[in-house]
Amino acid sequence: MPDPTFGRRGGVAKNDGPSQTASHNPLADAPVSGKSEARFRNGRSAGADWSYRGTLTREQWLLTETRIVARLRLDGASDAEVLEQNLNHNYFQYPTEREIRSLTQACLLRLDNLSEDPTLQLELTRIIAHGTGAQSAQTNLYAIMRTYRLVWEFMIGVVGRKYQTFDMRLAKREIAEYLEGLRSQSDMVATWSDATLNKIRQVLAKCLTEAGYLASPRSDELRPILLDLDLERLMRVNGDAIALPAFNCLE
Repeated sequence: MPDPTFGRRGGVAKNDGPSQTASHNPLADAPVSGKSEARFRNGRSAGADWSYRGTLTREQWLLTETRIVARLRLDGASDAEVLEQNLNHNYFQYPTEREIRSLTQACLLRLDNLSEDPTLQLELTRIIAHGTGAQSAQTNLYAIMRTYRLVWEFMIGVVGRKYQTFDMRLAKREIAEYLEGLRSQSDMVATWSDATLNKIRQVLAKCLTEAGYLASPRSDELRPILLDLDLERLMRVNGDAIALPAFNCLE
């Protein structure tokens, strides 16, 4: 099997084009286990049952890792086979089996949560796997948003609002204030320590930097990013037009 990590430092291994329609959908035919269903429910599709999760402190950005997992899935590997291959070959180049196992599952979760529709999930997975740097970064952020309620609400309620009001400053204290406000509203978040909230604040700033919103984690100037047209189309079809302002798409 081709090495799914090929080209990750110097560009993608190939570009199938995010809008390309396949004659066969490897994701649609994948068997769905009870474990997979439980994982999928723990995302935006869970609706009112969508819970806040503090695992973002260790799972973080993971674009390189998610691209690897996306390529393995597109090659037809089941979730169990993705994990087995990563444990055998250590595509992530992590020092322990525990880290490989945990973060492989985190990447699978994000891909699962891209969409309930297998065709849309396939198109979005292709962008992450074989898109340009900007395409894959934006789609990775979208996957993170649909997986972690905290990020979904932060991107729409804070970042999206900034773009809508043409306020191009995002101070670190504003991220901290958002998290403190969330702590006062959620019994789950109220149990998190100050250290956890501070780490999540750092992760949010890092994600914004990696996605091109900030020049660095220390910067407080929001950049006017340009949302990829393929991703915009897929977000609309996916029922997520409400999230478009988070990507500076205000039409």
